[in-house]
Amino acid sequence: MDNPPPVVSESRVNRLDPPVPYESLPALVDAAAQRFGAAPLWVSIDEDRTTISFAGFARDTLKCANALYALGVRPGTHVSVMLPNVPAYCITWIALARLGAVMVPVNMQYTSRELEYVLRDSDSTFLVIDESTLPVFTGIADGKAIIPPAQLVIHGKGDAQYPGWQKTVDAASDTPPVVPAPNADTLVSIQYTSGTTGFPKGCMLTQDYWLVLGWVRAHQGPYPQRLMIDRPLSYMGGKWRFLIALYIGSVACISQRFSLSQLQQRLIDHQIDFFSVTDAVAKLEPHPEIGKVKFAWISSGGLSKDLQRGAEEKFHAPVRELYGMTEIGSTLYMPIADTHTVGSGSCGLPAPYRDCRIVGVDGQDVPQGKTGELWVRGRGILKGYYNKPEATRSAFSGEWFRTGDLFRQDEQGYFYIEGRIKESIRRSGENIAAREIESVAASIPGVLETAAVPVPDDKRGEEVKLVVALQPGFTPEQVTPAQVISHCEAGLAAFKVPRYIEYIAEFPRTTSGKIAKHELVKDAGKRQVYDRAANAWH
Repeated sequence: MDNPPPVVSESRVNRLDPPVPYESLPALVDAAAQRFGAAPLWVSIDEDRTTISFAGFARDTLKCANALYALGVRPGTHVSVMLPNVPAYCITWIALARLGAVMVPVNMQYTSRELEYVLRDSDSTFLVIDESTLPVFTGIADGKAIIPPAQLVIHGKGDAQYPGWQKTVDAASDTPPVVPAPNADTLVSIQYTSGTTGFPKGCMLTQDYWLVLGWVRAHQGPYPQRLMIDRPLSYMGGKWRFLIALYIGSVACISQRFSLSQLQQRLIDHQIDFFSVTDAVAKLEPHPEIGKVKFAWISSGGLSKDLQRGAEEKFHAPVRELYGMTEIGSTLYMPIADTHTVGSGSCGLPAPYRDCRIVGVDGQDVPQGKTGELWVRGRGILKGYYNKPEATRSAFSGEWFRTGDLFRQDEQGYFYIEGRIKESIRRSGENIAAREIESVAASIPGVLETAAVPVPDDKRGEEVKLVVALQPGFTPEQVTPAQVISHCEAGLAAFKVPRYIEYIAEFPRTTSGKIAKHELVKDAGKRQVYDRAANAWH
């Protein structure tokens, strides 16, 4: 039986989606070099203060493409990239796009276990890695069997036994590489994201995915002149901001890491007119000179509705909500002109190239005002999860992607997020799969079973709590919180390590025998909990 037509807002009906003017990322970069030439594209706002022009960036991507080709990278080759927010990151990304190769972004916080998983799962045969994280790779027992030394490229001073990124690129030609030109449907990245199945899944994303995402984001508000990128480029957020700069000629002001305490001073010092606000940012006391910055607009993702109006007053600019995810890119946005929605908590309306519907458990659209799962379709969404056909099948119903997020739509057509079906924890913008934490913690001697659940947190949105049931005969004095945390630190990135540890004699169960996590969340506060940050029980 065919699915019913989607419920869409009036602003979505009969709207013409603007044409994306490029067929590939290299075409976008080359056009930007022609349009903006010597104007600055990349400006590092950390100590090094590196500046790269649009023309210089295009030239560097050509050199990098030739350097990688000389090492053996070909169309379709999978190359993992584990770099911080340095110019080499975006240069390598576009260089791989020129070759028709596939970039696999790797989180800089990953442990050896996590890096090995991504390398194997993605079938990567090359790795570009920063010298600061080289010990993470060498900590893999058979790392050289996965990535041979000649295919491990070190960014930094490097090691004599491996190719050096800078030296290799400097020696290369800046002529176009002799490979078939990529097109919009060419796979360009396998972007890993957490989900309900535990370990991260690789989203297969085409050149068109990034072109559409950047184009849509560039036109969702007034054009910024200087935009901030202070979150990891390994995630989609940093990339779409960089694409905005390429589309409209903005300066991308890049920091290696986010700093809440330095944020306002950075905005003032560099006259940044576009950035993202979180609850923690909205709660900052305003800097005496923040009024000197003329913001174009400010984006948010999940900002508490009670904080939106105050944030607008503090920064003297519109703060507008965006909703999207790795699989589907830009999905919902709040138009700048819709001032009447400030403080409503709405995520807005469907973005260009997106149709949205809210579906009940019976697979039918729910009436407006009722809650159901958000389903999305449109141009440039993921092709599927790499090497995971079952996960791909379960994520789609025909052409509709099932987000796993619960939404409702009001009578005016605006969408509101109500919760998540997925068992994931969102901490400081990072999606953390509960099952991955549980899998690591389950191997602790004396542990019978574990459950990771979210705990609300004013600063980070959510924190991770690990509820532990011990094997018969073991006590919390024998399997201490310190031991649990230490074990997790050895196998998980720092942002995934639980802050809270709670012991339970027996887990509540559903009728099918699964742990009833909703009961654990509902009963929070009835048992003593160890707080790692405070090093105390409460």
